[in-house]
Amino acid sequence: MYHAPDRKHGWRGSMAAALQTARHVHNERVRQSIRHVLAQLELCAAIGPVAHNSIHGDHTR
Repeated sequence: MYHAPDRKHGWRGSMAAALQTARHVHNERVRQSIRHVLAQLELCAAIGPVAHNSIHGDHTR
């Protein structure tokens, strides 16, 4: 990845800006994932309990 030198801070400033941008993008992806999970939980709560069939059989014997 090539970064042009920053007039005030030189290469170090450009790299810091690039890292800050990368962190921002990563944080936004994490927030989006969390929002998706919360939306799914809200949907499940709105639907109510659903009967589940165990694929492992009856374990109460």
